[in-house]
Amino acid sequence: MELERPGVWASHRVLETERLIGGGRGAVLEVGAGDYSFAYVSKRFARLGPWITVDLAPPCDVTIDLDDVSLRLPFADGHFNLAVCTETLEHLRWPQSLLSEIARVLAPGGWLVVSVPNAVSLSYRLSWLLGRIPSCAASGNLPPEFGGVVYVDSSSGALSGGHLVDFNADRLRRLLEFAGFRLRRLRGSGIIWHRQILPSWLVPPGLASNLIALAERA
Repeated sequence: MELERPGVWASHRVLETERLIGGGRGAVLEVGAGDYSFAYVSKRFARLGPWITVDLAPPCDVTIDLDDVSLRLPFADGHFNLAVCTETLEHLRWPQSLLSEIARVLAPGGWLVVSVPNAVSLSYRLSWLLGRIPSCAASGNLPPEFGGVVYVDSSSGALSGGHLVDFNADRLRRLLEFAGFRLRRLRGSGIIWHRQILPSWLVPPGLASNLIALAERA
């Protein structure tokens, strides 16, 4: 989930995501959990059913290359009732492949909770206006000294890649529809800059720092 800064854990991005997860039932797949799985930090989700985490590297239940155009998740069709994929799609060259696989392993009528940074947020727009590239804009694998967000994981020593795709609400919606989902609800995180600057209820989703979507498997 890419929450390398502990101060972000209680952000409205997380709180809004938890609200959407809370309505689910049955087996859960969490993709890109990283070192912050919702199953580990919120005991109330234990009632949802078996919870499987998948990521590029441990700690997770299943390790797999998520950025593979021919990605095949090791689960049967329709195995899960709920999928969670937060702050992951922007790191992938082939986010459509991952979303299509998530749709395959979700039962018809199953739910996906997904979040991405919003490239047209209020803070992004201000950065562009001032002639600056926003810190979370797509930057490939450039390190921070060149405006990227690649960092070294303190526990494993592995490199964490930067953002490869920028999203706004329309691109996220169209990508979900391509993969076989119907967007049912879109929320925003408010404005976050190392900490919560403006609350989610004050900022329209289209201007928020992060987009949090609830989508139904068609």
